[in-house]
Amino acid sequence: MTRPERDGSTRRNQLIKDLEKEMENNMKSVIAAIRLGMVYQNAERLEDAEVAFNYGLKLDPLSFEIRLNLSTLYFQMGRLDDGINESKEALKIRPESTEAMANIGAAYVHMQRWKDAAEYFNKALEIKPEMITALANLVTVNVELDDLDSAIAVGEKVVNLAPKFGAAHNNLAVAYYYHGDYELSLNHLKKAKKIGYEVSPQFEEMVSAKAEPKREGG
Repeated sequence: MTRPERDGSTRRNQLIKDLEKEMENNMKSVIAAIRLGMVYQNAERLEDAEVAFNYGLKLDPLSFEIRLNLSTLYFQMGRLDDGINESKEALKIRPESTEAMANIGAAYVHMQRWKDAAEYFNKALEIKPEMITALANLVTVNVELDDLDSAIAVGEKVVNLAPKFGAAHNNLAVAYYYHGDYELSLNHLKKAKKIGYEVSPQFEEMVSAKAEPKREGG
């Protein structure tokens, strides 16, 4: 008789039990604490994940991996300031971490602290010029800072690097719209939709209303 496959939830619960047992058997294992925290986080047991990561930090306060994982956990919990602080601690350990820089930038975007966000995205891009997530976010940030030429330049770069990244086309459409290039805005909005990105119906109406009369009038 063929044994039925366990569903994802059952496998995950068993993994949690195994890692909890591993942790009990070796209370000084930083790796076990990290793995357990990550599994808790994936299972959306966020408070348990925080406990596991913080336990790992007590064992190894200089663990970059724990600091970075803890920062993403705090962002997931909506604790943006705590997440930013942990990412900054991670950067003290590994100053070249573009992931930590981009995480801080993304948190500042949610807080609408545009200049701070631009600072960290640009820091990441100095090290990794083709970092897609940093580039895509920087388009939005530059639009908010009313630096539309830079927003368009960055937006064109990211869609050339990742032509199937719907959010990048959408962000570029926004930049072109506020720059007054309505045809180009509509073009990128259509590309975003074709890829499967869910664009704002209200924004699409705004763009179409500006582009269509110009098209009809020649």
